[in-house]
Amino acid sequence: MEWPAVTLLATQCLLLIVFCFFAFFNYLYGFASLWTPKIQRVKPSNKQVAVVVVSFNEKNVIEETIKACDQLTYKNRLIVLADDSSDIETIEKNRGIARAHGCKRVEQHSFVEEIIRPDGTHDCESIEIWESPGFVFFHRPVNTGFKAGSLKKVHNYLKERGIDLMYLLDADWHPQKDAIERTMEVLEADKKIAFVQTKRVSSRDGMNLFQKYVALHEEGCYYSDFEGRQVLNHPALFSGCCTLLKLDVIEQVGGFTSGHLTEDLDLTDRFWLNGWKGIYLGSVVNYGEVPFTYEHFRRQQERWAAGSARALREFFWPILKTDQLGGFAKFSAIRQNAYFTSTLFTGIALIVGIITITWLTVNWNTYSAEYYLYLFSIIKGPFLVLVYACILANFIEPLVMILVKKRSYEELFHLPMSFWYAWGNLHTYIAGNIKGLFNLKLGWFCTPKFNRDNVGHLPRIPTSMRLLNIFTFVAFLGFYFSEGWVFGWRDEFALLWLPAFLIASVK
Repeated sequence: MEWPAVTLLATQCLLLIVFCFFAFFNYLYGFASLWTPKIQRVKPSNKQVAVVVVSFNEKNVIEETIKACDQLTYKNRLIVLADDSSDIETIEKNRGIARAHGCKRVEQHSFVEEIIRPDGTHDCESIEIWESPGFVFFHRPVNTGFKAGSLKKVHNYLKERGIDLMYLLDADWHPQKDAIERTMEVLEADKKIAFVQTKRVSSRDGMNLFQKYVALHEEGCYYSDFEGRQVLNHPALFSGCCTLLKLDVIEQVGGFTSGHLTEDLDLTDRFWLNGWKGIYLGSVVNYGEVPFTYEHFRRQQERWAAGSARALREFFWPILKTDQLGGFAKFSAIRQNAYFTSTLFTGIALIVGIITITWLTVNWNTYSAEYYLYLFSIIKGPFLVLVYACILANFIEPLVMILVKKRSYEELFHLPMSFWYAWGNLHTYIAGNIKGLFNLKLGWFCTPKFNRDNVGHLPRIPTSMRLLNIFTFVAFLGFYFSEGWVFGWRDEFALLWLPAFLIASVK
């Protein structure tokens, strides 16, 4: 029987093609980022800009963020604290910030939030609004629709005030002082630009060791991937904050999708499909936080994976069929939507590998097994070269950042732990992808923002997840041992997966 051998090898080749697709763009953007992008600029106008800070129970960091917004050098700005907090202490603190900015509560206005009562009935409750000439506190009584739900209400508020530009910030990101001027001179240089995305960098002072590991992944995207796309003029991504956006264009493409777990990618896709483009401006830097603990990081990654998988499900065919993107740009856009879905293919590849070794062990010295080994021997050279190239592609972004962009060579010591922490999240990524692809329910998880002098309670991963990681570690340990014992193969991939799941088991 030849079909098991052919089926296994064909599956492995198809998976390798998928990984090569992702690796190609990693290499392409990594090397392209070594050049400086050409970005057109004009003298910026003096249009009013709303600096919108989205907040949900962020009492530890919001004060410092508002102070950073107060220090922006652009004069014609309105700071809007868009708050969904449920914590009474946080709400009162935000009211105090509003009073300190000269705000008074607006008693009569038309903005309300729909409330679903425990008995299933619907009601409307007035949104709390405090105003002064330069500051607005906008508090919803419930966080319906999460961040995107808040932004939809704020969008309507700003539209009523005649404001068409928004510099969007999450509650813990501090903008460069001249960020608005620098982004406006780019946004206004081309009428087809819908947004200007800027660089997000983690604040180094006071970071714990885990944050230093996580930061390498997140910052690598901005220093390498985003920069390379801009050099090549490929579709740019709005990454959720630290972005100047045109509100009329957002309205034109349908507005923020309330309740979407990755509202930024969802909106970006609709920009692309409607012929709008974005610019990545790496010369403007915002400083903020990454998750403090492995559990916070894991939950954040699950949300991103689920939201991205939903975007892939909803926009895969529209992107392929649109006339607004060229052929190469379509593949780049699909790669962005499938960014986290690559982990699902990784899980499939590991399962296929275990099945293959088990099948070879059981069928050793049979014609079918010998036929598989014969077929594999024909393609072994190029197959292995591509496999190792795909593995190395994961390291391109942080290596470009560390060695070329920042020249922070000491961060090389953090690189192995950075990847082991990420790869130890494989089960979480797979679960998130399945939920997003099959439209299964997943609640919002807001990564807590901590003042480093008062970090509060730091959770560990749930016992069930830890047990799953322990089981996986033991299974892989047995698998790699069996490979060596039965076939005499030394599998270097053990160095990737065994430490990852061992770390995930004990955190």
